[in-house]
Amino acid sequence: MKKILLATTAIAFVAAAQGASAVDVELYGQVNKGVFAFDDGQNTDFVVTDNALSSTRFGFKGAQALDNGLTASVLFEGEMASNPSDSFTQNTTTGQSSTPTSNSPAFAERQARVGLSGDFGGLYIGQQSTAIDGALTQDLAGARDVMSADLKKIGGGALMRRSNGTVADLNGTATGNGTVGGFLTNLGTNRDDSVRYDSPIFAGFQARASVAQGGNSDAAVYYDGAIADFKVKGAVGIYLDNDSVGGTTSTANRIDSQYIASGSVAHSSGLAGTVAYTTGNLERETATAEEPSSWYAKVGYAWDAFEVAADYGTAEHYQNATANNSELTSMGLGAQYNLGNGVSVAGLYRNFDADVTGVSTDAVDLYGVNMRVKF
Repeated sequence: MKKILLATTAIAFVAAAQGASAVDVELYGQVNKGVFAFDDGQNTDFVVTDNALSSTRFGFKGAQALDNGLTASVLFEGEMASNPSDSFTQNTTTGQSSTPTSNSPAFAERQARVGLSGDFGGLYIGQQSTAIDGALTQDLAGARDVMSADLKKIGGGALMRRSNGTVADLNGTATGNGTVGGFLTNLGTNRDDSVRYDSPIFAGFQARASVAQGGNSDAAVYYDGAIADFKVKGAVGIYLDNDSVGGTTSTANRIDSQYIASGSVAHSSGLAGTVAYTTGNLERETATAEEPSSWYAKVGYAWDAFEVAADYGTAEHYQNATANNSELTSMGLGAQYNLGNGVSVAGLYRNFDADVTGVSTDAVDLYGVNMRVKF
């Protein structure tokens, strides 16, 4: 009886709040889950995971035109991820592999910001996507539920095993540097407590700039348009790491700036292609250090509700600029079926293979299925 009373009271409060609200608010969200198996050269196992390419989430967004010609907006978005697909990993015992323990799901703030927009563009304040968020992953080539230039989002926590079966870190400096994600850029997504400005859209182009709490800043230019029978998307961006966040000015080989570019073209026939590139500048670079870089290419074909794609990517020196040379290569095949009404199912096969000077490693194979339901 008490539970029923509490639920009724909560509904009444929500209804009252909606009645008094000056902003039209929309509820939205999704549940995005997958089952992925992995073979690390020693053992195989599988996990039930939350797809980190587009996490399980729900949110409220709204906007209201004001008398002075401005529009006020609000966005609140939370997520609840259990065993996210960029974090699951093997047991660290030599020669063993075991199903990772699922994380205790906890509600977390993903975005919470307010904004004002008008003829000048938009100004937004709060926890939010910064200007460069998404610049790496402009993609029209299909199977996007499971394939992206942000390769670490599915399988990034998997350890590259040495060929003798151990899972020790590969460069001998810090535990965890042997994960797939340790070889890759961390700017596939970027959200922070920040102030962001978005320009008006001119002929499909929009500029964005943001400064985060702590001093990190970034800027990007995006394009979304069409040319004859082609749809085109692209972005270029720069990220500047403030010393107070990334380390002191005396830190050697610190990545103090990163550059990102991606572009994608889709023809009305269903054929599409995507490319992406990233690189970083090292501050106080030593004689033996190498600046990190990576590139990615993807081709896809879509017909009716079906999509298929294949991709290839490589990343160099992201693991540790001062250690032995390191390179990660990845190849993937994906397929997706869009059932309509926000429901899609997809399948993925991906191979990760590391090349570290002086270290012999086994490849990691990932394969699995995914289902996303939006509301």
